[in-house]
Amino acid sequence: MAEHKKYYINVPGALVEVSEDIYFAYYQEKRRGRTLREKDERNGAVSYDGLDTPELTGQEMIPNRDAVSVEDAAIANILRGELRRCLALLDEPDRQLIQALYFENLSEREYATKAELHYMTVHNRKTRLLRQLKKMLEK
Repeated sequence: MAEHKKYYINVPGALVEVSEDIYFAYYQEKRRGRTLREKDERNGAVSYDGLDTPELTGQEMIPNRDAVSVEDAAIANILRGELRRCLALLDEPDRQLIQALYFENLSEREYATKAELHYMTVHNRKTRLLRQLKKMLEK
């Protein structure tokens, strides 16, 4: 009678007896992983983990293409400051209109109802104010 062959997997600290199916599946996956690593080495692939430093991980060094650049953030900050300066030069009703439409997200009709004005009056004032602000910002 033929004896059954025993299969073992080396687990840190011990050899564990497993079925033939598990043994072959385990070592097939190990060979696959080794093959992929060798392929990466031949093709010059670099692991992000290889870029780790004491201060940063390799993944943290990858630039975020969706992030706003420092230059764009600085320009936006300067423009916001200029816009605040220009808004401060407007009279109170005009400043309230801009505040309601652009900072409180009210529609022209909602503001017209709130201020008891015709909606076309609000629209025309907004258009005039935007042209005025544009001229002020261009100076």
